[in-house]
Amino acid sequence: MRSPFATLFPLCSALGYTFAALMLKRATERGVGPWRITFLVNWTAAILFTPWLLTGGLPFTPIAVSQAILSGAVFFVGQVFTFLALSRGDVSLTTPIMGTKVVFVALFAPLFAGESLGVALWCSAILTCVATALMGGEFKANAKRLVPSLVFGVSAAVCYAATDIMQRRWVVNLGFGHFAPIMFATIGVMGCGLIPLFSEPLSALPRTSLVWGLAGGVLISLQATGIAYSIATYNEVTLTNILYTTRGIWSVVLVWLVGHWFSNTEKSVGSAVMIRRLLGAVLLLGAVLLGLLGR
Repeated sequence: MRSPFATLFPLCSALGYTFAALMLKRATERGVGPWRITFLVNWTAAILFTPWLLTGGLPFTPIAVSQAILSGAVFFVGQVFTFLALSRGDVSLTTPIMGTKVVFVALFAPLFAGESLGVALWCSAILTCVATALMGGEFKANAKRLVPSLVFGVSAAVCYAATDIMQRRWVVNLGFGHFAPIMFATIGVMGCGLIPLFSEPLSALPRTSLVWGLAGGVLISLQATGIAYSIATYNEVTLTNILYTTRGIWSVVLVWLVGHWFSNTEKSVGSAVMIRRLLGAVLLLGAVLLGLLGR
């Protein structure tokens, strides 16, 4: 019988991610920029994942450790591509393009992780991608920023999908308690390469940005634990990603209801945009139900 936690963990992570995103968006206001916040978030995750070592795992071997390091490195590259897409491309294109991650996961899972996908799960993955596009930004793009949005956005989606597949395949060689801390420590160490990109030293971060950044970093680490643990334990990488994409629903709901708590004004975009986003949310719910029925 399928464990209810295989559904609960990704859904809770989706809610946690949405709150974390609101906090981090608040942290990057007033010209702070993304690189210092990314560095802060990465090291927060590296520190918070360290206690998992106490839960134990399998023996450290050169191959298994290198697999965890490679997983962290690919995830970090995905982060870089994400910020390149956002800074050099259009957010309105980058957001739905990033939603293609679930399709790449569905494509990679049978090829590299031995996961068998039925028609229902494939349809669910594609419907999730369509729903994400509807919940994305405005369908307008500067022609000069179109190529960066596509190239960097797709590259980021591929990296994140590859990271999930790597976890699915390799975590059994170390156990989650050993694999996850090494992976996130790698992300933290590689984040040091962002220091030359800082507009100002980390110590110059405004106090408000630092508080919001730390709070967002803690929450995003907790939700990352839920996703990583689900993939490692329940071996449903495609369905886990479909469930996790419900963060799109929460982003619409929370921005509308409590966005002002985080000085977020996105609900003022207009009724037409919000209706389109709600339509995307309904489609996403349908995709989730289809995925669960397919499983």
